[in-house]
Amino acid sequence: MKITIPTPCSEKLNDVNFCSKCQHQIIDFSQLEDQTVSKEFEKNKVYCGIFSPNQLGRNIVSKTISNIAVFSAIGLIGTTANAQEKITCTETPQPKNETIQNETIEFKIIVNKSDAKDSYSSIISYRLLVNNEIIEENIEVGKEYTIKFEHPKNSHLNVRLASNQNQYQLSRNYTSNNLPKEIKLQLSDFKLKPIIMGKIAVKR
Repeated sequence: MKITIPTPCSEKLNDVNFCSKCQHQIIDFSQLEDQTVSKEFEKNKVYCGIFSPNQLGRNIVSKTISNIAVFSAIGLIGTTANAQEKITCTETPQPKNETIQNETIEFKIIVNKSDAKDSYSSIISYRLLVNNEIIEENIEVGKEYTIKFEHPKNSHLNVRLASNQNQYQLSRNYTSNNLPKEIKLQLSDFKLKPIIMGKIAVKR
């Protein structure tokens, strides 16, 4: 699957990526892995999207589909070769423990103002996302916030602050073991996020 955006759109979105022109929410694919993007296109009809430039114009392959094809081929070979053999299982299958244990994540976060007069000075607030899920919709510059939420135990944490006014953002990767009790950031730490948004053309 190859995704392109023939005519990029410059429409301004609100803080939940809702487009007033198209009257629907625009999905942000820019932080997602290829497999997640592919699954989203398999499940839903996607007309518009937000992508980073390196996601466009190249083949995006779903690993899940490839793996199923490989295992199906192996199974077919095995079945043909042993068609006359009857396989019996003598061991009692053990039930799988599919319970995901959560832990409470808590930390403080503050975005400090920058002394330099630059494009960052126009930023008023950010939204906080962890693994692309919005945890806090409005983080104001200069104020300290206590963030608390449940999260799968021992899994990674991608903490991302995205500006509610423009495309500036900052990402930090942690685990629950190395997550600091307080995250202090400066406006000058943030970088302009290169994105391309618009109607999607898909070639399969």
